[in-house]
Amino acid sequence: MTDVMIDLETYSTLPNAAILTLGAVKFNREDDCKKIEDMEVFYRKIDLDSNTNRHIDENTVEWWKKQSIEAKNEALGPGGIKLKKALKEFSNWYGESNCIWSHGDDFDTVIISDAMRNCNVEIPWKFYETRDTRTLFDLAKVYNYQLPQASKHHALYDCHRQIAGVLMALRKLKL
Repeated sequence: MTDVMIDLETYSTLPNAAILTLGAVKFNREDDCKKIEDMEVFYRKIDLDSNTNRHIDENTVEWWKKQSIEAKNEALGPGGIKLKKALKEFSNWYGESNCIWSHGDDFDTVIISDAMRNCNVEIPWKFYETRDTRTLFDLAKVYNYQLPQASKHHALYDCHRQIAGVLMALRKLKL
């Protein structure tokens, strides 16, 4: 069984947020947490100008200004590709995975689904295949300080941190 953890860095918190980066990591719930270098990953920086009709929120722009220079350079620096191209590549990479996870049920999967519909890219998962880390962490009493802290606000490392939390929660709940 292959699950996928996604994480987005965005310029808004609305469902039609402009997407800055898209990170995803495949994992198996039955395995131990591997080093990110040993996992199958997907990562794309998105060209902000290609976020046609996507929302940019001034409060989120201000929030980004307060983040580390590394996080800002990664999310906002040059080298992004067109949003539609990134979404198509992600959909192909996702393939026959079983479930898609994100940190909360009302952010990453909602935003990427909206972007896919907006860009006429087929969503590769069914609505009932979405999973939410925050609910699982709450039930298992898994706290952020217990998880790897590398490269906060880097979509790929945020995915890895969330996978570590999912696997810890499943073990604590004996699932």
